[in-house]
Amino acid sequence: MAVGVVAAMALLLLLGRWLAALYTDLLWFDSLGARAVWETRIATTVLLGGATFVIAGLFAAANFYAVRHSVVSLVLPRRVGNLEIGEEVPGRYLTIAVALLAAAVGAILTLPSAGWHQAFLARRGRSFGESDPYFGTDLGFFVYRLPFETRLHLWAVIVLASVTGLVVLLYALTPSLRWDRGHVHISAYVRRHLTILGAVLMLLVAWSDRLAMYRLLAVGGGTGHAFSAIDHRVGVPVLLLLALLTLCASLVVAWAGWTGQPRLAFLAVTSVLAAALLGRGVAPFIARRTSDRATTAMDDRAYRATRLAYTRRAFGVDRIRPESLGAGLASLGDAATHVAVWDAVTLARAAERQRRVRVVGETAGWLRADAGIHALLVEHTADPTLAARDVWGIARFDAASADERGAPVRVNARTRGGDELVFDEPAVYDSAPRYSVLSDSLRRLAGVEMSTTRSRFFHAWSLQNFRLLIGELPADRPTMVRFRSVRDRVRELAPWFVQGSDVTPVVADDSLYWTLDLYVASSSYPLSERFTILGEERGYLQHAATAVLHAASGRVRLLADANPDPIAATWMAAFPTLFIRSTALSPALRGALQPASDAGYTQALAFAAAGFRGDSLEVRHFAVPDGGDSASTREPGRASLPGSGVNFLWPLLDGQDRVRGIIAAAGGGDRATSWIPLMADGAHWGGVVDRLRAADTLGRENAIVRSPVRVSPVGGRPLYVQPAYRWRPGGSPSLVRIATLFGDTVRSALTLGDAIGAAPTPAIRPVALPGIRERAESLYRTMREALGRGDWAGFGRAMDALGVTLRSSP
Repeated sequence: MAVGVVAAMALLLLLGRWLAALYTDLLWFDSLGARAVWETRIATTVLLGGATFVIAGLFAAANFYAVRHSVVSLVLPRRVGNLEIGEEVPGRYLTIAVALLAAAVGAILTLPSAGWHQAFLARRGRSFGESDPYFGTDLGFFVYRLPFETRLHLWAVIVLASVTGLVVLLYALTPSLRWDRGHVHISAYVRRHLTILGAVLMLLVAWSDRLAMYRLLAVGGGTGHAFSAIDHRVGVPVLLLLALLTLCASLVVAWAGWTGQPRLAFLAVTSVLAAALLGRGVAPFIARRTSDRATTAMDDRAYRATRLAYTRRAFGVDRIRPESLGAGLASLGDAATHVAVWDAVTLARAAERQRRVRVVGETAGWLRADAGIHALLVEHTADPTLAARDVWGIARFDAASADERGAPVRVNARTRGGDELVFDEPAVYDSAPRYSVLSDSLRRLAGVEMSTTRSRFFHAWSLQNFRLLIGELPADRPTMVRFRSVRDRVRELAPWFVQGSDVTPVVADDSLYWTLDLYVASSSYPLSERFTILGEERGYLQHAATAVLHAASGRVRLLADANPDPIAATWMAAFPTLFIRSTALSPALRGALQPASDAGYTQALAFAAAGFRGDSLEVRHFAVPDGGDSASTREPGRASLPGSGVNFLWPLLDGQDRVRGIIAAAGGGDRATSWIPLMADGAHWGGVVDRLRAADTLGRENAIVRSPVRVSPVGGRPLYVQPAYRWRPGGSPSLVRIATLFGDTVRSALTLGDAIGAAPTPAIRPVALPGIRERAESLYRTMREALGRGDWAGFGRAMDALGVTLRSSP
C-alpha cells in the first residue's frame, strides 16, 4: 500500500512538472509573439505521439494476448501455516495485466517529439515543382517524406524487436518454450506465433528495400557516391524486385507458419536471402565487368552532367552573380586600408590581453568605413569606479593596421575607455545563464512578468527552483527571461533551421544586435554532390533567414531571405508573423548586416565542383595548403570592396593551381554572393606560398604564428597577403610582419601599405572590369601554355571561354 502511494505521488509530481513546463513555455512563446509556434508544436507532438502510442500499444497487446491465450491457467503457490497450497490466478487478472503491459510498452516506445518539425514538413511541405529524371517524383518527396519514412521505419524495427524479445521472455516462463537436456523445445503454438513475427520482420525488410531504392539517388555506388548508370540500370531494378519478392515471401511465411508448414517458410526466407546476395553483390559486379568501356564512359558523362546541374540548384550556385563587383579594389592604395590583416579570433585575444576584458560573442562584427575596414568587439569588464558594476561596451578597431608595437588600433573613441557604446548587461548574449529574473521598469524585455503568485509558482515548479516562489525578486516589475543564450533562444523559437557558424554583433541606431544566419538543409536531396557543411555531410543547403536579436530586450525577428526556397517558404507560410522583410528594418541596421559566411562558403564549394551552367573554362578547387601554421585560425579573407560593403573572400584555383577568381559574400542590404574573375598571373599556388615564406625575415622563431595566405582582388589581379603574429603561450598576439605578393613583386613590412609599396588612399573608388583586350590576352596566354604542354582539353576550355568573352563584349 505504501509503495503504491509513493508511486502515485511521484507520478503526480512528474505530471505536474510537465504541465507546468507546458504552461511556462506558452508564456515564453507568447512574450515573443510566437504563440502559433507553440500551438503547432504541441498539436504535431500530440498527433504523432498519440498515433505511435496507439500503434505500438495495439501491436504489443495483440502479441501479449496471444501469449495469454496459450496459458490455460496460472497457479501461484501460497503458504498457509505449514501448508503450501496452489492458488489459481483469475483469467481476468491476466487479461488486465496484458492490457497494462501493452500500455506501458506503447508509452515507452512512443516516437520522441524532438523531430516534430520533420513530421510537420512531411505533411505540409511545399512542392518543389520539379521531378527527378528517374522516378518522376517531386523533389519534395526526397526532402520531406523520405527522411520521415526512414525515421518511422527505424521506429517500427525497434517496436518489433522489443515486442519480440518480451514475447520470447514470456513464453520462456511457460512450458511452451523451455530448455531441456541441451535442446530447445518449442510448442506448435509458439512456433506459429514466432513465424508470424518473422513475416512482419520481412515486411519491414521489404519497406527497407523500397527506401534504399530512393536513397540510391542521394548516395549511389559511383565515384564520390554519385548515382551512376549501374545504379540506374541494375541497382534500382534490383531493389524494386527485392522489395516485391520480400513482400510476397512475407505472405508465404505467414501462411506457412499459420498452417504449420515450416519447410515452406524456411524455403521462402532462404530464397529472399539468396536473391538479396545475388542482387546486391553479384549483379552489379557482373554489370561492371561486362559493360563496354566506351559506352560506360559516355553514360557516366551524361550522369555527371545531371549531377552537376542538381548540385548547382542544391547549393544556390545559380544565385552567384558573375562579375557584379567588377575587378575589386581599384589600386594598391585602396588595398592598404580596405583589406583586413586581423582575423576575428586573433583580434579578440589581443583585445582581451590588452584591455584585460572578456570579449563576448563568437566572432567580430565587420563594417565598412570611409577610412577602411573596421571590426567590432563586445567587451565585458568590471569598472571599480562604479561600485563593481559590470560594464559592457562596443570596441571598434581598424582591422587593416596596427600600432608600432603590433597591437590593434582602436578608433572612434567617443566615451570613457575608448568604447563607442556603453550599456548595461544585455538580456541576451553568448554564454549567458539559461534564465534570470531581471528588473524591467521600462517594460522592454521579452519575458514573463513575475509579479503574480501563479507565474512564480509555475516557473518554480517547471524549473525546479523554489526560490523563485519564496525568495526575493528584483524590484520594479521583475521579469523572467529564459533562454538568454543567442543560440538557445533561436533554437527554441525556430528549431527547424540549421544555425550558422557565427553569432556576430551589429551596432545600429545606438543599439546592440546579435545576428545569426539560418539555413535549410537536407541529406536526402537527390543527385547532388555531398559536402561537409556545418558539421554534417549535406546534399542541399540554402540560406533561409537571418535571426536579428535585440540584445537589450531579447526580442527576435527572423529576416527572411529575398528568394526563399520551398522549405523556407513552407515555414514562412506556417508562421507569417515570425518573419519580416528587409524593408521592416531601419536603413542603418539593414546596411550593417554581416555577410552570410556559411552560404558563401557553400556556394564556393559547389561552384568549384560544378561551375556555372555552360561554363567550361576551368576545373576549380580551393587553395590548399593555405600556408598557415597549425596554431592559426582558418577564416575567410575580408575586404571592403566598392559598392558592396564588407566581403568575405574565398580564392579558387584552376587545374594548374593558379588563382583564377574569388567568391565574395557581401554584407549590407544586398547580401549577394559574387564571382570575381582574375587574370592569370602565371603564379602557381605552391610557389606563392614558398615565396611569401621566403620573404619572411622572422626566421624560425617559435613564438611566430603565420596566418593562412589570403587573396584580394586589385584591378582584376590577385594580391596575396600573409600576416604573421608573435603569440607566446599565455601572452597577447601582436602583428610583427605582413608579407605580400603582387605580380612579380614580393615585399615584407610591418604595415600593409609598406608591404605593397603604396600609400593608403582615404576612400575607395570603383574600378571597371578589365578591358576586352586584357581579358583576351590572358586567355590567349592560357591557350599557349596549354598547347605547350599538350593539354588539349585545357586548350579547348580556354578557347570556349575566349569565344564567350568576345561574344559578350560590345
